[in-house]
Amino acid sequence: MPLKLKMPEGTAAVNSHGLEVDAAGNIYLTYEPDHTNDTHCLVRWKPDGTGGEILGAGGPLCVGTPHGLRLAVEGDETFLYHANNGELLTKTTLEGDVVWQVRGPPNNDSKFEPYKPTWFAVPPEGDYVYLADGYGSNLIHVFTRDGAYANHTFGGGGSGDGQFATCHSITYDARRGQLVVSDRENHRLQRFSYDAKTGGVFDFEDLARVEGIDRICNIRSYPALGGLAILPALEGPVAIVDAEDETLAILNVSGLLGAEGHLHPHDAQILPNGDVVVATWAPGRVSYWKKLAGASCAAKGDECAQSADCCPELTCQPDSATGKSECWRNHE
Repeated sequence: MPLKLKMPEGTAAVNSHGLEVDAAGNIYLTYEPDHTNDTHCLVRWKPDGTGGEILGAGGPLCVGTPHGLRLAVEGDETFLYHANNGELLTKTTLEGDVVWQVRGPPNNDSKFEPYKPTWFAVPPEGDYVYLADGYGSNLIHVFTRDGAYANHTFGGGGSGDGQFATCHSITYDARRGQLVVSDRENHRLQRFSYDAKTGGVFDFEDLARVEGIDRICNIRSYPALGGLAILPALEGPVAIVDAEDETLAILNVSGLLGAEGHLHPHDAQILPNGDVVVATWAPGRVSYWKKLAGASCAAKGDECAQSADCCPELTCQPDSATGKSECWRNHE
């Protein structure tokens, strides 16, 4: 099989962190470089996972620890929002050119320390974006799309409703029109309503736990794919869930590829063709999983899909409605 998602020459990834896919199907990765042999942190592949290229000038975008990546369509333009653990927020074009950067905690106010941003959520409407300070104070800060602090902050550490233990990511879930926080060390998702007009509302609605995974790093939803969503978990698996967040399939990433360094899934995307890409942390790796639609697990019968021992090279999920299995095989 041809290599997919091969890192471009000149990159030296310590950790692979955030993935995005644009309207043309191109795949983006933000990663932490070694800062010695590589000072870049953003790469892009063609939709088929080939042709990797380095984007941007590196340098100011890539200091510290580049972490979460979020794509946003704003009018006729598309941008990337970058959250950096080194107290740095950046908005760039798809080519990696910096639009703005903000350093330090909101308003440079020490009351928000420690401050180690992890991920942005960018709802499709309104003037506001939401930032998770997952490695700092477990707060959600609201900013304008121009990078100005909107003087709204929510959350804090704890295990109650609206409290977090590593609010690792915040995501706009288009299936429900809500913001969803990956409350990683509480092993749950928390859902919130918000006000796109003012940015001043962040109300707890409900929570969910996902069967088969615990330390959820992110959730990405796909209304156009029947309401599917994908959730990487730091302990090793990646879950694919339905519109009600019920588990449909588990990709055993660390079990199948751990010997090659794919140990801790940090982000994942379902591509328009149904294939899956996964970025892993410590060390930085990226893998491509080819969907084998309607396939029997290793042609041994659909009942085989329910047994990991039957064909461990595949990850399969039997479809009770059709009697067929959906399977994903690692492609790189």
